[in-house]
Amino acid sequence: MIAALRSLFLILYLQLPNPVGYVNDFAGIIDPQWESKIEAVIHEVKDKTGAEIAVVTVNSIEPYGTIEEYAVKLFEKWGIGEEEKDNGVLVVVALDIRKVRIEVGYGLEGAIPDGFAGEIIRKTIVPFFRKGSYGEGLYYGVLRLARRIAGEYNVELEGTKGVKVPGEEPGVDKWQLIKFLIFLFFFFPFFFGRRRRHYFWIMPFWGGGGGGFGGGFGGFGGGASGGGGASG
Repeated sequence: MIAALRSLFLILYLQLPNPVGYVNDFAGIIDPQWESKIEAVIHEVKDKTGAEIAVVTVNSIEPYGTIEEYAVKLFEKWGIGEEEKDNGVLVVVALDIRKVRIEVGYGLEGAIPDGFAGEIIRKTIVPFFRKGSYGEGLYYGVLRLARRIAGEYNVELEGTKGVKVPGEEPGVDKWQLIKFLIFLFFFFPFFFGRRRRHYFWIMPFWGGGGGGFGGGFGGFGGGASGGGGASG
């Protein structure tokens, strides 16, 4: 019985595809120009933070029953992200069931909670998919993920500065807000002296940066999935 189960698990494992790069368009739905843009964003994030984003499109997830199960197993097989940090993200598109899954590694669950992953799918990726623009939807979805990762590592992405992403709220990056508050803390008393106290409210702003340039693919780092993410 145990041997039979092991054989079944091995068969399922072997039926998962092997990676060919950070963008794995096995379904053939991503136009070359969008694939290049996606790879550029992913490479810049990898170079500056060590975090890895993988994009996969497949015609079918069979013999797996759900896209969630498929994404977890594929994440485990590929080892996306750095082994000690588990800072990987997997984006899976399954044409047969018309589903998208964003699977997030343990090390990025704080930066990319389930709600945010779901928002990217609903507001950014799916609207493009409905028009048949798969590459464009994945590019902007990956760009939102990249910007959130860059903010978590306190780095700035240069390749796509100023690019507006559908579904992304405009605003000031949280690190810019922190710097602004520090400036006020130190310089506000200087301008107004010690004659009296001043009380004021600061409206919080939240936003993002940009992404991308290239490099080679040498395999993933051995990270693990945290089971977090969203499907749509």
